[in-house]
Amino acid sequence: MVAYACDPAGGGEHWLGWGWASEMSRDHDIVLFTTSRGGDALLAAVAERGIEVHCIDVPRWVRWLSGFPPGLGTWFRKFWWQGMALKKARRLHARIPFDLVHQTTFHTFRVPFSCAKLGIPSVWGPIAGGERVPPGFEKYLGAAAKWEKFRAFVNHLNLGFPWVRTSLRNSSRIVVSNRTTLGFLPTEFHEKCVVISPNALREEDMVTPAPRQKSEIFKMLFVGNCAPTRAMPLIFEAVAANFPVEWRMKVVGAGTALDFWREETARLKIADRVEFTGPIPREILQKIYQESSALVFPALRDSGGSALLEAMTLGLPILTFDWGGPGEIIDRDSAILVKPDTPEQTIADIRFGLLDLATHPDRAALLATSARRRALQLFRWQDKARIITLLYGEVIKQSNSSVVLESIQEGYN
Repeated sequence: MVAYACDPAGGGEHWLGWGWASEMSRDHDIVLFTTSRGGDALLAAVAERGIEVHCIDVPRWVRWLSGFPPGLGTWFRKFWWQGMALKKARRLHARIPFDLVHQTTFHTFRVPFSCAKLGIPSVWGPIAGGERVPPGFEKYLGAAAKWEKFRAFVNHLNLGFPWVRTSLRNSSRIVVSNRTTLGFLPTEFHEKCVVISPNALREEDMVTPAPRQKSEIFKMLFVGNCAPTRAMPLIFEAVAANFPVEWRMKVVGAGTALDFWREETARLKIADRVEFTGPIPREILQKIYQESSALVFPALRDSGGSALLEAMTLGLPILTFDWGGPGEIIDRDSAILVKPDTPEQTIADIRFGLLDLATHPDRAALLATSARRRALQLFRWQDKARIITLLYGEVIKQSNSSVVLESIQEGYN
């Protein structure tokens, strides 16, 4: 298992990298390739799980170069690390052959899967990176709009690079995080792809929610990294003018979009109704979830969305977009899903959806109950492990791939 980002004490991609290794080690002998970032916590965790770990670190001069220029230098470090991982894998494979190689992180198609060159069954992913902001929504990104155009250009450029094409070609199966990325990948590789959201529940997430407090005020909540692509100005515009329900909103988190979002609330004259709290400790955040009426998560480009899973397990009604990662985590039976086609229609649909949640508490409660059930049925680590084990069996035994992939996708959906 190749997981550059893998730290049991880390967050985000590092926590997901460790989650895959930890869960799959219950039924498989895992040899883990990662870095020494996890330190003693990683060494203690792999010892407890019986995982053989190899910490691979790039030379100091490569780390130094990774800062020049920004972005490109970081990619160079990751590319170099991939080469080191392949060399070590070949040495170990010659001594005691592996049955299969699985690269879980990096969580992007742009960094190659070099160990797929071992010539054995291989699984790549979950990979993302093909998500894009739908055209027409640029003004809701603020100054980040130019970066989004550049990113889209770089993405298409990457698809033509030989190391990306080789990784796609050499992988026996490709786990893709969402249908948006699947649609971005060349169609010639779609037959070997299966869509599985990378997000999974932590043990502390699986708590029984307390009864929700009733309130005369409709309390909206956003939680997460305040990135420009999580386009909160769309929500602001939807409720700014003549929204027929008394409302308040909390934005929990930090990020580069905060200044722009604050400017938008001032422009729309709703600054007195929107509270920007900054990051909040987890134990306090759970109380805020419980006091809120609905989670809003207007992600125009997102491969996942951990706040959605948190809200689902805590029984909080949700409004989000049927686009990218959120569209895989939740469905129309368990949330208000808005398709971001045009800004005008999207804002109208957001307004209608929020009004529906605010004025039909029984329907909101029904959606929340369905969302919690979906989270506990599909997003526990053991559920992820069951699906990936099916993939492992398929690629090793070379069984009927279409039947296996259909079974996986049907169970996931």
